[in-house]
Amino acid sequence: GLPTSAQRSVRLTQCKMDYNMGWLVQAEAPPGALLTTLRKTVLSGNVSQQDIMFYFVHWFTDLSGAFPTPLGGSEKFVLNFPMKVLGSFASSFSIISDLGNASSETEVYESYIRWRWESHKPALGPLPQGVGAVAKIRLVLMAQGNSKMFLNAFSKLQEADRKILCEELARTGCEGQRYQHDVLKDGRGPAFLVYYAPAFLQKAGLLDPNGALSILAEILRQARNMWPLKTAASGVNVTLKIDALKAETVAGCRSSHPEEAWVLEKLNDKTAIVSRVQLPKADETPDVDWSQRAILNFARYFRAGSMEVPGLEI
Repeated sequence: GLPTSAQRSVRLTQCKMDYNMGWLVQAEAPPGALLTTLRKTVLSGNVSQQDIMFYFVHWFTDLSGAFPTPLGGSEKFVLNFPMKVLGSFASSFSIISDLGNASSETEVYESYIRWRWESHKPALGPLPQGVGAVAKIRLVLMAQGNSKMFLNAFSKLQEADRKILCEELARTGCEGQRYQHDVLKDGRGPAFLVYYAPAFLQKAGLLDPNGALSILAEILRQARNMWPLKTAASGVNVTLKIDALKAETVAGCRSSHPEEAWVLEKLNDKTAIVSRVQLPKADETPDVDWSQRAILNFARYFRAGSMEVPGLEI
C-alpha cells in the first residue's frame, strides 16, 4: 500500500478546508473566509509542506474530475479555463504554501494580490496605497480583464458607493489582522464574501462598469445594515450569495415590474441571498418575514411607491 506519508497527503484532500482556488485567484473572498480553516490545519503540526502542495494539486485536478468522463474533464480545462486563468491557479500554489510558515492569513493573501497587481500586463502603475488600495486590487482581480476601465469607473463612482467598496473590501475577516497597504484600521466585523461577484462584474461590468460597481456597493450597503459592525465579530465571515445576478446586465438589474423588486434576504447568521421577489399588495398580509429582507435600490431613481411593508426599509 501507500507509505504513511502518502496516506496522510491523501487524507488531507478529504478534509473540509473551506478553500476555493477561484476565491483566491479572483479575490472573491476575504482572507478569513478563504484561509482560516486551512491555516489552522497547517498549524496543527500534523501537515507537512508536501501535504499542502498535494492538496493544491488535488483541488486543481478535481475541477476536471467533477465530470464523469475523461473527455468531459479535458473539455472543462480546454473550454472553460483560459490559459491565463490556469496560469493564475498554478502560480498561486507557492504563495499560499507560506501558510505553513509564520505568515498570517492576511499577510499571505495580501502578498498574493500584491504580486498579481505588480505582474499585471499591461502594467497598471504603482501598487495602490492608502484609502481604497485593497478595493482597487481586488476589483481588478474580480474583473479578470478591462482593468483600467474598472479602475476608471471606480474613481468616478458616487462618493457614498466608493466609500462602501473601500471599507467593505478591506475587511479581513481575521481577528486582529489588517492589510499593510490600506488605511482602514477598523477591525470590527463581520467581513463579507460576495459569492459570484466576479461573474457579475465580468458580465454586467463589460457594458457598464460604473453601474456594476454601484450595484455591488448597494448589496454591501444593505448587508452592513443587516450585520452591524461589532468588535466581537472581527473574525466572522458572512456569505452573500448573488448568483441570481451573475447572468444579468446592469440594465436588467435596474428594470423591474412595479410589483417586483430585488431583495437581500438573511437566511441565517452567516448567509444572505439576493433574489427577485413579488412585492405584497397593500391590502394583503405578507406571507414571508420582511424583517429579514431589504430591498436593493439598484435603479438610481427607484421608488417603491406609497406601499409600506412591515419591517422593510429602503
